[in-house]
Amino acid sequence: MVNGIYTARNGMMLLQEMMDNTTHNLANANTTGFKKSLTASITQVDIGRNDELKLHQDEDHQMSENYIDYDQGSLVLTENPFDLALESSGFFEVDTGNGIRYTRNGSFTRNGMGDLVTLQGYKVLGEDKAPINLDDATEFSVSAAGKVYADGKEVAKLSIVDFADKRNDLVREGFNLFYAKADVEPERALNTTVKQGFLESSNVSVVDSMVEMIRFQRNYEANQKSVQSEDETLTKAVNDIGRVG
Repeated sequence: MVNGIYTARNGMMLLQEMMDNTTHNLANANTTGFKKSLTASITQVDIGRNDELKLHQDEDHQMSENYIDYDQGSLVLTENPFDLALESSGFFEVDTGNGIRYTRNGSFTRNGMGDLVTLQGYKVLGEDKAPINLDDATEFSVSAAGKVYADGKEVAKLSIVDFADKRNDLVREGFNLFYAKADVEPERALNTTVKQGFLESSNVSVVDSMVEMIRFQRNYEANQKSVQSEDETLTKAVNDIGRVG
């Protein structure tokens, strides 16, 4: 009976983690370029005999993996020339002051010094790893290959990079940024197209996430009822059976 309580408790703890992950995805359903997190769980069943040679079964539920789904979100037309989206795999490189970070969020602007920056003020980098400066240009355009033009003159080319194993090479950070693990170097992104006047939407499906939350909630409630049932049985065993004799 006690094993049943432990099994249900482990299941509830796992479901809470999965619910938290889905809630985080939903909270970012409208975040530009956001990549949803997916979870995988593992159940281990141990069947054996105790000291009295009676069969018993123990179950253990654990989160085996929490990983990021890098599938592309849909592209949304904004007609803002400072909005850039990447079609296919790849990331923009930005300098945060604490190191280079990588993002799919191409909602950019120009700061007071003429630098192309993120909305948080991080400088967008060119292929030479230098900030892209537009000075006081009145016309700004970006080609599909990532070449940046200010008043018709090419001033830089966007640094667009990729990773061979994004799931294991990158770590999520705040403000929709990623950083590379130690000793991991990005490679130049191939076959990636820049779309000016577009933004990439989140790849979170609100409907799928809501369905997941309902399923997790129902399973959590089932585990709660299992704990209550086991607790009532234990109470009877202690209070009623103990009186016999």
